[in-house]
Amino acid sequence: MTGAPLRILVIEDCSTDFKLIRRQVEGLGFAASFSWIADRDQLSQSLLESWDLVLADYNVPHMVFEETLETIRGRYPELPVILVSGSVGEEQAVELLKHGMSDFVHKDNLPRLAPCITRALKEAKEHRARLLAEEALMLSERKYRSMFDHAPVGVGIGELDTGRLVETNQAWLEIFGFEHDEVVGRTGTELGIYLSGVQRQAIVRHLQEHGRIINQPLRLRKKSGEAVDLLYSAEILSIGSTSYLQFMLTDVTQEMQTRQALATSEETLRKLYVAVNQSPTAIVITDRHGTIDFVNPRFSELTGYTAEEMVGKNPQLLWANLCKGEVWQGDFCNTRKDGTVYWEHDIISPIRNQAGEITHYMAIKEDVSEKRAMEEQLRQAQKMEAVGQLAGGVAHDFNNIMQVITGNAYLQIMENQLRGVETQHLDEIVKAVEHGSSLTKSLLVFSRKNAVELTNFDLNDLLGQSRKLATKLVTEEIAIELELCPEPLHILADVGLVQQIVFNLVTNARDAISARGSITIKTLRVEAGQATLPCGCGATCGSYAQLSVRDTGHGIPEEIRGRIFEPFFTTKEVGKGTGLGLSMIYGTVQRMNGFTSVSAPPQGGTEFIICIPLTAPPAEAPKLTEQGGLAGSGELVLVVEDEEAVRSALTRTLVSSGYRAIAAGSGEEALALARRNTGIALALIDVILPGINGIECGQGLNALHPSLPVIFLTGYDNDILAGRGIMANVLHKPIQSSRLIQRIREVLEARAAQGG
Repeated sequence: MTGAPLRILVIEDCSTDFKLIRRQVEGLGFAASFSWIADRDQLSQSLLESWDLVLADYNVPHMVFEETLETIRGRYPELPVILVSGSVGEEQAVELLKHGMSDFVHKDNLPRLAPCITRALKEAKEHRARLLAEEALMLSERKYRSMFDHAPVGVGIGELDTGRLVETNQAWLEIFGFEHDEVVGRTGTELGIYLSGVQRQAIVRHLQEHGRIINQPLRLRKKSGEAVDLLYSAEILSIGSTSYLQFMLTDVTQEMQTRQALATSEETLRKLYVAVNQSPTAIVITDRHGTIDFVNPRFSELTGYTAEEMVGKNPQLLWANLCKGEVWQGDFCNTRKDGTVYWEHDIISPIRNQAGEITHYMAIKEDVSEKRAMEEQLRQAQKMEAVGQLAGGVAHDFNNIMQVITGNAYLQIMENQLRGVETQHLDEIVKAVEHGSSLTKSLLVFSRKNAVELTNFDLNDLLGQSRKLATKLVTEEIAIELELCPEPLHILADVGLVQQIVFNLVTNARDAISARGSITIKTLRVEAGQATLPCGCGATCGSYAQLSVRDTGHGIPEEIRGRIFEPFFTTKEVGKGTGLGLSMIYGTVQRMNGFTSVSAPPQGGTEFIICIPLTAPPAEAPKLTEQGGLAGSGELVLVVEDEEAVRSALTRTLVSSGYRAIAAGSGEEALALARRNTGIALALIDVILPGINGIECGQGLNALHPSLPVIFLTGYDNDILAGRGIMANVLHKPIQSSRLIQRIREVLEARAAQGG
């Protein structure tokens, strides 16, 4: 800017804002001197001086802006006053413009101050020119006419009382689309330029009260009927005895439309900005060379990097394909600022300008770590299910074999006892069958084909009893140490399976120790919620018994530690491991509502940790009683079993125990025998049969003999029967012959007591 410096009066209570305004004005090239006031008394003193421009805040303590504006206008009607505020809305600003304010600038948009000042100064200059023109009108008709006709704003003069137009200039005619002859001698109402009948009345009343109107917004109607937005100034002129109303109109229709479009655009951009910043997915925008221009808050949450740390950086990813304009999507394994690893799914798209050229790229990122973890868990579950189906089939066949062995061993033991022959070797066979039964039970629990037999017992007592057996599983160079919790740890679990878990872990620990070493079995009471349980349990409350088995062996490499519970996964040599041991432990502990994990202790080796929920001690400890063989009284028992060896062993066991027995190899044969024999006292049925299965056979027998008791033999759980609506006695193979005879006797006695 050139010429004399502007004298600018700033009415502002905040020194920081005053400095910002001064810096902004000076930075825009205005040569100016500033005077800053912040109260009413200073205003009165300042108005004694002359000013080129006033910049005023709306909210100044002890000053009402409207009163301040009126005071300034009263002293300097033509002095431009621009409102610079951060708390005035558009509607309120429009109202203030009606009261003589020159313009309005929001404090968040100070760059707009330059055009506003320029326009205000220009309008003030134009206003002074108009005043000079009015003076010249009185002095020289010729000069007045020339200025009137060529004024850049529309000027119209009409009688104050009647509203009849006496003269308009060319600009006025162009604004409304009339010819000169159409308007002279007619009122604005007759021409139809007013949108309502009260517009002119309001203008006249305001002039009579305030004397002058400067640059107030007004909407009128063209000859074509189209609305036109105007800024108007008006005053009352007295020529002789007649009063006239003079209008000066500036067509701002296009400017208003531009402002409206800009406001709409700004609102759209604001919504877009809010949506991007509140997006649940991370968004990154780069330039065409890959340099980051923008990241949203979700990106910072996901990666740990702030926007300031990322803007201006260039990660250089996938530019070969992206520069071709292709949309790329895929998964990345990425690293956060804190070093933690996560998986993200990215969609990277090019942003083109109107010419179709790529100017930027936008990447939308979604954290898929949890999703991938769930997919991995699903794959693990599918593996476990596949092994479970195999385990169930193997266990069923193996149980039948062991049933034959235990049945024949029992018969031979009874025969030897009658002859006074030693039964030690047969007793060893029975023990081996019991051990095999424990193994198959583990398989069935692992495959979810067999119910866990839960009992309430103290984990510490069981480990104390198991230590002697555990020492036989290791060499003399390996010491087994017990560190038991001083308080009892009662759990509801399967005694045999817990013991088997310990033996399995001890065996694995033994194989991991190449020379001298130790295996420490330790128990603790832990509380969920006080801290994260070491076994990975997500429980937030409850008490747990923690069982850990720690060895001093070579340890498990970190890269395979996450796979050791997978079925068939093993690091042992061929022939030295099936890869099922840890999988079976994992499944067994799950069936007991527990949790399993593995870790590498700081001192080396490996530590397996198992957490099982604690339960209240039993009111009275259960007492185990020896049951001797109970002979029958010649009752007829129907044996239904498709395996001939099992069927033979069962029938001979029954006969040797004082019962009569008839046998059938299928359900159809059993029903045929039941029709011919009305004296059957009890039916012993295998669940898995060719043709009609054991459950259907039992239903058929009950239809023939409603009071006939049935005992099912199965390698599976009671859910199969309960699912069919059958409540029956169930014995799981292999069953000791003495226990079988005892159960048969109990069932028959219960039937007799009921009068059956």
